[in-house]
Amino acid sequence: MSSLLSCQNDQYSLFQGSGTINCQSSSCGQFSACNSLMLSGKPTGQVGCCREGVLYPNAVSIIVYILIIPIIGIGSLGALGGGVVKRPFLEALLNFNSSTSGDITACLMIGAQLVNQVIIFFQSHPDNPERPLVNFEIGLVYALGIPISMQIGMELANYLPLLPLLTLQMLFFLIICPVLLYFAKSEQKSENNKEVSNEMQQSSIITIEQQIKGNIIEEQRMAELFKQLQEESNSRFPLVPILLAFGNFAVNELIILLRTTTYQTSPYFYPNDQDFDNKYSACEPWNFYMMLLLFGVNLIITLWVLFYMRKKELLKNTANFNMNERYFTPISRFFTIYGAGWATGFIAGFLGMAAGLTMFVTMMEFGLVAAAAGATANYGYFIICLQVFISFVVGEYQDLTLTVGYQFFFYGIGAIGVLIFTNLGYYVIKKYNVGHILFYIDFALVLLNMIGNVAWGIEQSERYSYHSLVYNPQSCAAQILSKSSVQ
Repeated sequence: MSSLLSCQNDQYSLFQGSGTINCQSSSCGQFSACNSLMLSGKPTGQVGCCREGVLYPNAVSIIVYILIIPIIGIGSLGALGGGVVKRPFLEALLNFNSSTSGDITACLMIGAQLVNQVIIFFQSHPDNPERPLVNFEIGLVYALGIPISMQIGMELANYLPLLPLLTLQMLFFLIICPVLLYFAKSEQKSENNKEVSNEMQQSSIITIEQQIKGNIIEEQRMAELFKQLQEESNSRFPLVPILLAFGNFAVNELIILLRTTTYQTSPYFYPNDQDFDNKYSACEPWNFYMMLLLFGVNLIITLWVLFYMRKKELLKNTANFNMNERYFTPISRFFTIYGAGWATGFIAGFLGMAAGLTMFVTMMEFGLVAAAAGATANYGYFIICLQVFISFVVGEYQDLTLTVGYQFFFYGIGAIGVLIFTNLGYYVIKKYNVGHILFYIDFALVLLNMIGNVAWGIEQSERYSYHSLVYNPQSCAAQILSKSSVQ
């Protein structure tokens, strides 16, 4: 029922959630006040924390929204999107609750990444200008694991209290910081030794030419196969890996949308309709059955893609084509990369941030140069953005917090950030061969998120007490206890 509550005072139009009903004036935070609540336009006699509207003009909001533009643009270079501004800016500084800040970041992310995809699809590989910057094959392996693992991460995060969630986020950031600095130094050395790499590449070409010499017929067959593989490798829009990646996402998302979980309604199915308004439907067995179906479908699609792409890689072996780029053979290598895709999706769903950062770091470990790793991570991150955006669209509260006009405002902020700062960043990295700087950018943004986590956790404890950090009223067990106590 709380999703229908609104604020009586027009200035404080954004109701901050059912946990703030019967609030104290000191617990609502900046830009907020305890305000009379209305239900379907009628007074309820209750008060709750109401915040100024999303675009209500005040100096701090204007400054923060301006700062978000370059942060989104610069962060997109290293595959960091809306999550990088969610905790330190939207929640800690502007005092939006998690639901509203999540809706805003969903709009920022989809706006930024739609433009970013157009940019990176036309970028060239720094070592081979004929090739695209995105490695679509390794991107496909990641795309196979992201949708299902992200859904699992989101489910766990929904039922986990705030304190352990913040603690796990901080531990992740503490671990990733030295890793970023290590890769920054390693990539800088690699860039300085680029001429040596080019000489090795020329030597490899000579070896290939020697190997295909033999009888004329075999030589011609190998030359034609090599040319065909080279044309596929240089294609800016390779249809097969793109269709496989987004086809897998579409099938996964169709099954996920059949579920009804915390903060999400299914556009196709409402288990236990009569109890739906009381939000107990998230605990219905139907959701568990859909997860089993999701696992089964993912297993079938993953195995089919593995053996289909494995045949193509074995064909490349016969022509000794790009021998250092193998993602489906041997099978153990495929599952190593697939595991990184699972880790990426789980981190995206569970922590609500750092998915692109995970892809960026692990892709470097799988042999991609920094510029290609960043672009490919953004390609994979676009799938995450789509999943988050669809969850936002079917969410219970999005129509109450962000009207269509407000949504386009944040689409625009994300798009402008990428058009100006991401585009300029790609140009500078390519011209001066400084891809390692991406790791330092991500390092700085990770530190910013750590500061935001601490500040937001302290604010929540001061407003709603320490108990609010260790108890989650959204869990099924908590709902059952609450229901039984009322009865």
